[in-house]
Amino acid sequence: MKIELPLCLEPNLIKFKNLSFCNYIQKEPQIKNEVYIKNNIIIFVIKGTKLLHFENSSIQVNKDSILFLRSGNYIMSEILDEYYESLLFLYEDSLLLDFIKKYNISFKNESLKEINILKIDSSFEFENLIDTTKNYFLKDIKNKEELIKLKLEEAFLNILNSSSKEQFINLLASIYKSNYFKIEVEKNFTYEDNILDLAYKFNMPEVSFRKKFKEVFKMTPKKWQVIKRLEKAKVLLESTNMNVSEVCIQTGFDNLSWFIQTFKKYYSQTPTQLKNNKK
Repeated sequence: MKIELPLCLEPNLIKFKNLSFCNYIQKEPQIKNEVYIKNNIIIFVIKGTKLLHFENSSIQVNKDSILFLRSGNYIMSEILDEYYESLLFLYEDSLLLDFIKKYNISFKNESLKEINILKIDSSFEFENLIDTTKNYFLKDIKNKEELIKLKLEEAFLNILNSSSKEQFINLLASIYKSNYFKIEVEKNFTYEDNILDLAYKFNMPEVSFRKKFKEVFKMTPKKWQVIKRLEKAKVLLESTNMNVSEVCIQTGFDNLSWFIQTFKKYYSQTPTQLKNNKK
């Protein structure tokens, strides 16, 4: 049987901005299923045993194990016990990228190895974390999203203080590596310069840069740059005393009438209307 995650969990998923979670329960042994992992997944095993078969290896996860699976992988999965329960967290790369940034985690070049699977063995800290996290599924509480994210951050920090630190650093490096182009574009982008100038900075032919950019950002470099400039223009109009002409120049637009026309098309009002409405 072929299944796709998270599609098969859809009825039971609780969704947030860049994170979804589910309390998964299987009440009988399961024959092998071919599973396609469409989203990054963290599995906290509460009870039971599952065997996961990968291309060149197999991993058995038991009670209190934590398993990281990167998106884009095919696995064969089988549950060995009559009762299996786990907490599943499906997340975007941005969740771990924020963690890397918050704790200023850096990587040596030799550490940037691709890693798609990571199993963390049980410990008292993780057992306690799984127990307390499970309570959030059973209660309708305020600020659930923030609490769940804090529990995940706690898990990540505990891993950095465990014997699995090196493997976790490699997983983080893998996330960083796959997002390296996006991170560097956002870090080096300026509102005044043409974004295609970054092709030279990245030592890439302009055609290759355009292709990579569209693949990563799902839009052309020019469109992305215009949106970024418009977003900054909106902030300046709302929060400063700068006039429309000054904002136009400050955000890299070299034609006032085109700036006004583009702004109106994107925000459904002119820069002047926005500025007057804030008063």
